[in-house]
Amino acid sequence: EGLWKAMLPVFPASTGEAILTATSVNESVTCKRVLVGDVWFCSGQSNMARVFRMFSQISPMVASDEKPLFRIYTVTEGSSPTPLSEPVPPQKRDVKCNSWHPAKAEFLSEFSVIAYFFGAKVSEALKIPIGVMVSAHGGSQIETWISKEAFDANALTVGHKHKLEADETPADHSAYYNATVHPYLNLTLKGFLWYQGESNSMWPDAYRKQFPALIRSWREEFHAPDAPFYFVQLAPMGARGWDKSGEAWAWFRSAQMSALELPKTGMTVITDLGEYEDIHPQAKKEAAERLALFALRDAGLPVQPESPLFDSMENKGNRCVIHFKNAGSGLETRRVVMNKKKGQPIQKDPDAFVVEADQIRGFALCGEDKKFIDAQAAIFGDHVEVWSDSVPHPVAVRYAWTAFPLCNLFSKDGLPVAPFRTDSFPMPKLVSISGK
Repeated sequence: EGLWKAMLPVFPASTGEAILTATSVNESVTCKRVLVGDVWFCSGQSNMARVFRMFSQISPMVASDEKPLFRIYTVTEGSSPTPLSEPVPPQKRDVKCNSWHPAKAEFLSEFSVIAYFFGAKVSEALKIPIGVMVSAHGGSQIETWISKEAFDANALTVGHKHKLEADETPADHSAYYNATVHPYLNLTLKGFLWYQGESNSMWPDAYRKQFPALIRSWREEFHAPDAPFYFVQLAPMGARGWDKSGEAWAWFRSAQMSALELPKTGMTVITDLGEYEDIHPQAKKEAAERLALFALRDAGLPVQPESPLFDSMENKGNRCVIHFKNAGSGLETRRVVMNKKKGQPIQKDPDAFVVEADQIRGFALCGEDKKFIDAQAAIFGDHVEVWSDSVPHPVAVRYAWTAFPLCNLFSKDGLPVAPFRTDSFPMPKLVSISGK
């Protein structure tokens, strides 16, 4: 019936292009300009899907920048109630989909900014061919990316449908997995990139179970149990209209961190790269290159990709001493600038939020009353002491615990400290009555 599959042995990475020929009886098919290297599968919602054409400030960066060992591939968008064996055919407007292309300007206009800068960084540093495949849909919820089998096996629930934002579209669970992931399960992948969560941010508790389930199921379904899975934590943004607490995204960032309990996962923290009025911050290059650090570290390069994470707290009189993992050679403050208005050049908005490096910002603490107030903090090597004269007997500390945190604590490797809380207080009601 003309259906066949060949499993090739592992080849060393290419130093040049080759020709691949498949022959059967007296027929043959030839693929030219073939490279052998690592393929990364990049998925999520609009911050992964958004292409160079949508960012006028970023597009000039790649106008004439061709990388011969770097290839790009965009999966045609589509959804299906059942798993498909073949990709959705490209529409007239996206004829460049479902094919490998060189990373040239003529193809980059409609290619993911995040995926490009990740692949470019890795290819250039490792001097091997890198291919990045993008299968992403704006506004998609994580439920749409999990197979029905994994959904049922993990007893997952669908997030309640809410009033959609302008960049969101409704879809049934598993629909995007069926159409834009399942057809590619025969591929051999190096790893996964994930940038998603804005459309699930109403339901952090559900995501805490859904996200690890997606990672485990994708590794199983791609027959890649050891494939690394790197993801981006949500950027700062002004609280959404439905967020009555102003903390929803802080709780959601914490839910994202639940994936770090799985092996070979990595989280890129971007608390310094947000924009108050834009859910799609322009600092994509910086975020992508932080993701790339994980791949370079795993390839043996001497880089540190991991942001400092909260480890433990101890009380010292009226002060709380915070210890961190991944603090490296120590901590420091850095100047942070994040735009308020949309469409302004990065860090050039005259109304931008500016956090100077002269003192630590972003900490809050509380006493037995559980009422958090802004606190002072000081660095002592790889740990921080936090206090407030208004709280003589502190019981809990939080850092960067708002939708749009103004914080400036970094490792000396230049990576921002991840938001955290030391308490186990219950999560408040996040959704306003209008958001239901």
